[in-house]
Amino acid sequence: MEKKKRKRGMILAVWIVLCAVFLMIACSQELLVVHYEVTSEKVTEAVRLAVLADLHSTFYGKDQEELVRELQDCSPDAVLLVGDIADDKVSHEGTKRLLSAIGKKYPCFYVSGNHEYWSGEEGKIKEMIASYGVTVLEGESVLFRVGEQQILISGVDDPDGYGQRHRYDPEAMAGWENQLARCQRNLDGVHFSVLLTHRPELVSYYTHTPGEEESGFDLVTAGHAHGGQVRIPGILNGLLAPNQGLFPRYAGGRYELGDTVMIVSRGLCRNLLPRVFNRPELVMVEIVPQSGG
Repeated sequence: MEKKKRKRGMILAVWIVLCAVFLMIACSQELLVVHYEVTSEKVTEAVRLAVLADLHSTFYGKDQEELVRELQDCSPDAVLLVGDIADDKVSHEGTKRLLSAIGKKYPCFYVSGNHEYWSGEEGKIKEMIASYGVTVLEGESVLFRVGEQQILISGVDDPDGYGQRHRYDPEAMAGWENQLARCQRNLDGVHFSVLLTHRPELVSYYTHTPGEEESGFDLVTAGHAHGGQVRIPGILNGLLAPNQGLFPRYAGGRYELGDTVMIVSRGLCRNLLPRVFNRPELVMVEIVPQSGG
């Protein structure tokens, strides 16, 4: 009898250890670097873009050294900050530490997210971000030179900047649509075009508009969905995302939208909500010439 008790105790101990290991792996918040490649006949040499989304002022070591080190190892040509880099409930110190390290080192471009607007001090946040040498985009486009070529980088504010919250109000969306239209008017079909936006679910706006020859962007970078919070690799890409609800279609990853490629970052936020098989990620997008291009 005593021998059987010891055996059951050992089995239970093994199961407890295995469950603990599984939970550690499943809920790991270790930073992950994810790479994507996009081919285009509009570039003559490779362009490497880092995409940072949904930092929410999270710290990655003292002075953001972990995140900064990963960026340095990847050597991006530019850094794209696609919203919720700051937050409405926590100090902006994590944001400031990151921008002080990268704002002058890389060409950086930023668009707002919903939490920056929820803070009620979006103007001050934008001024703070710009003070580190970051280009703040609010419906503008800029030509950015990489080597002997230029790519077109455009960006739009989060729709919450026009008075909506949680739902898409047609009147509030009109202002956001005007920003997007200004960006679309700069598309020329010659330069590779990148759109920075916080919202991945608004895909119908980012692709080709019938009757308009040049209206779709080559690459769209977004965040907001936080990877759907809970994933089951190979089975479930995301459980729940803001503005998409249960089983979000655009939780994170690469999406082919006709001639447009959309890359959705799973975000960098580490908080009390468990991220299950959904590590915070730094996204690297390599734009490479088509063979023979």
